[in-house]
Amino acid sequence: MGRADWHLLECFRVAGRLQHVTRAAEQLGTSQPALSRSLARLQSDLGVQLFRRAGRSIRLTKPGELFLARVERALQEIDTGRRELGDFKAADRGTIALGFLRTLGAKYIPELVRRFSLAHPDVQFAFVQNNSTAIEAQLERGELDLIFVAVPPAHAAFGWTRIVDQQLVLIVPRGHRLARRRQARLRDVSNERFVSFKQGHAIRRMTDDLCKAAGFVPQISFEADDSSSVPGFVAAGFGIGIVPPEACGYADVASLRISEPVARRPIGIAWVEDRYLSASARLFREFVTAAKSAAGR
Repeated sequence: MGRADWHLLECFRVAGRLQHVTRAAEQLGTSQPALSRSLARLQSDLGVQLFRRAGRSIRLTKPGELFLARVERALQEIDTGRRELGDFKAADRGTIALGFLRTLGAKYIPELVRRFSLAHPDVQFAFVQNNSTAIEAQLERGELDLIFVAVPPAHAAFGWTRIVDQQLVLIVPRGHRLARRRQARLRDVSNERFVSFKQGHAIRRMTDDLCKAAGFVPQISFEADDSSSVPGFVAAGFGIGIVPPEACGYADVASLRISEPVARRPIGIAWVEDRYLSASARLFREFVTAAKSAAGR
């Protein structure tokens, strides 16, 4: 081929996927004879037979299978380039599908988005709150552009940048023996019952890990679905809990700093490394990273 004919390559891609000329012509919005001529021209230009007849269908030859894999990748790059050019001017007008942990919804995410929106008021957000397992799955499926999760996700395809460290606190009922103290060691409450989150929740994993580091396994009396339930059940006497500071603003509970072991969790922003990310999503990711750098100075 002297020059790349993108139309011929697109015809080949669709025909190769469907392996049926009539259906491929319908999908391409052309006639069957016109598509057949395009495929014949491509084979003639390349000097290689890409298809063989199989009744009313067509089948890729071995060279055709190899070439289709290359064409898929090449045209995908071109499609991505077109999307990038298309939204280059629309960075300030896009919509970002953003997922985050429920415990970040009390203060951190609203404040972060508010500051971003001051500079980019026309960017819209579609928010999803859930536990880390759920939003990581949605990110992998392409339902979310970016997510905020604690600790780097285990998925090899994800990129992750640490943004902030969140201090966790111990909450106890107002009438508890430790309620008037400002801090406590976890080993001092090893015999207490705990109100925690269900398995799969990031805070539950941290609670189990912190207690293990303190030398005991927590006795879980109640497993909550979200952070708003934990203080209520602690106040009602079901046990004590470990939560982010934003989740402990209840009059009937007291919060204490955990002096030992260190109770901090890293919060970061994650995305799929090799997937196209819209200009508005990249703009937000850059804003978040810049805000982290400014806070660190």
